Amino acid sequence: MSSSSEEDRPFIDTAKARLAKLDHHKPSFWTRITRRPGSLWSSPLSCAFIATTLSSLFWGALLITLQNQSQSCHRHNSSAANTTTTTAIDHHTHQPGKIETGANFKLHASNYLHCGKSVAESKKLGCKYDILSNHFVPAPCMDAASVQMYQKMDGDSWFGYVDVNRTRRLDSTEAMGDVAGGVYYTNMRDHIVHCAALWKKQFKAFFEERVYYDSLILDPHHTNHCADFLVDMTDRGGVNFKGIAIQVEVGHAGCWVRD
Repeated sequence: MSSSSEEDRPFIDTAKARLAKLDHHKPSFWTRITRRPGSLWSSPLSCAFIATTLSSLFWGALLITLQNQSQSCHRHNSSAANTTTTTAIDHHTHQPGKIETGANFKLHASNYLHCGKSVAESKKLGCKYDILSNHFVPAPCMDAASVQMYQKMDGDSWFGYVDVNRTRRLDSTEAMGDVAGGVYYTNMRDHIVHCAALWKKQFKAFFEERVYYDSLILDPHHTNHCADFLVDMTDRGGVNFKGIAIQVEVGHAGCWVRD
């Protein structure tokens, strides 16, 4: 019965069975390669060497790709930043600003514009003399509106004089910046108005979130100096401010919270 069933089985099934039996015992591609006499893969040491080489090539290619992407991003950011700089200050040497640790301004050395250390160098760098701050400042930081506000507040006290007795007045703001020896004279009221006007300028610049800030309004030492100077002035001049009564009204303020 068994013999008859075997004879009646189709030939195609028998052929498939034989091929399956052969494939079961047929060695794989990697087995044939590694067992071939004289092959590099036949030695354990060669296998380790080739594996290490392939791994090194992979990581090397990955690092090169990442480096190229980083340089590309840096070039893109640099070109974007340069578009905001005027041609008059493209040649400025960049130095870090003197900002206290923990300041709220994330400034970078590459973004600092300066005016050198002499009148000639300042002019060569395109800087302008600011009578409000008494400094040459880079052109983008020049705030003409604040200078006019200061002059209006100060009346005629802002005019500079060559001598301490204030008998020889300088005839222009340009002359004040060009004065011999880098020193001219005003008066104590001008110093008071200077501090008050700078605070107005400082608040306006911060409130508007400007792109350019001169180093004087970002200098906490100068702000502290002005505050201390104004308080000290209340004890000078013969006026007893402590003896003058004032009315204080109780108010109710809010508090803005940054997003």
